[in-house]
Amino acid sequence: MKTVYSEDHELHHGRAELIDGQLKPPVEKPERAEIILWSVREVDLGEIISPEDFGLEPIFRVHNEAFVTFLRTAYGEWVETFGERDALPLNWAVRGFSPKIPKTVEGKLSYYSFDAATPITAGTWQAATSSVNVALSAQRLVSGGERAAFALCRPPGHHAAADLYGGYCFLNNAAIAAQAFADEGKRVVLLDLDYHHGNGTQSIFYARSDIFYISLHADPAYDYPYFSGYADERGVGEGGGFNLN
Repeated sequence: MKTVYSEDHELHHGRAELIDGQLKPPVEKPERAEIILWSVREVDLGEIISPEDFGLEPIFRVHNEAFVTFLRTAYGEWVETFGERDALPLNWAVRGFSPKIPKTVEGKLSYYSFDAATPITAGTWQAATSSVNVALSAQRLVSGGERAAFALCRPPGHHAAADLYGGYCFLNNAAIAAQAFADEGKRVVLLDLDYHHGNGTQSIFYARSDIFYISLHADPAYDYPYFSGYADERGVGEGGGFNLN
């Protein structure tokens, strides 16, 4: 089985995340992908290849264009205001707040994010788009006849919604790859195996019947992301019955 991998993931390396009331070194770091790559080589899984570049169009099939523009420009705006340090939000647009998008970068960070564990760094945009290219390259292999392909994506993606980032995720790699299959006329089952619920993936496909989303995860009554992933969330409208937690 071919593995698609890019060293660009190393460009996203946050200094700290806010967790348990403290700023701590990030859990999501380059070593995670490097350990997996080492294991792929150790077991001789197969050829390791670099991704193709698919541009922004497949991303816009899943993500809001204004949100993508924000991710692309956020760090530059942040540096102009606060200097060269990781960008983290101060507050969040929770219930009862105005849904308007603020003009300042710190306001936009608060509008588009849902936690303080996902810093934006100088290399985040390049790493995130490269991760999308990794997923799409694996999708193209399978679409072209390969029985399976492994997309070694970092940053991860399943917490990113159409216009939200968080949970270490900026662009939803799995959703973008699933959309690419759907655009080819295929019906897709997207099986999400992770300790935490893929709230972003669920929200993207919640009203659709062409992509059946199944997630196995910890009970959100007790663990992150808390507000998504309950068993009674089955989809809406045309997507009713096509979401399974």
